[in-house]
Amino acid sequence: MGKEKQDKRIQELNAYLVPSFQGKFLVVRRRGSSIWEFPGGGVDWGEDPYTAAIRECREEIQLTPHSVKLVGITSATYDKDGIEKHSIYIVYKGEISSDKYELGLEHEEGRWVSLTELQFMHLGLNAQDIPQML
Repeated sequence: MGKEKQDKRIQELNAYLVPSFQGKFLVVRRRGSSIWEFPGGGVDWGEDPYTAAIRECREEIQLTPHSVKLVGITSATYDKDGIEKHSIYIVYKGEISSDKYELGLEHEEGRWVSLTELQFMHLGLNAQDIPQML
C-alpha cells in the first residue's frame, strides 16, 4: 500500500457509557441528526477508557454514573470527508441515580427507552451493536 493511501486512513479509540435507570437506557440524538447514540467519544492520549467513558457521560448529560461495568467492544469502518476511519468502541454501562439529565452542546434530544425500544431505533455506527451487549 502506498504512502498516499495510508495518509487517508485513521484508527481511533472511543469510549461510550450506556446510562441506566430503573431498567431504562438513555439515548441521545446528536444536533442536526436523526441518529441516536449513547454519551461517549474519543479517549484522550494516555487516558484510561473507563475514565473516558465516565468523563464523556459527565460532559454530555451532566451526570456521574456508578456501578460502571464493561459490556463489550465493537468497531466500525466508514468514510468521513474522504478519509477512511476505523473506530473502536469500548462500551460500559453505568447506573444513574435519577432520570433527570441536562444535555450538553453536542445533543439536542434525549430519551429513556426500554431494551425492546432501543432495538428498533435508528442507532449510529457507534451504537448499533450495543443492544445485543445489554
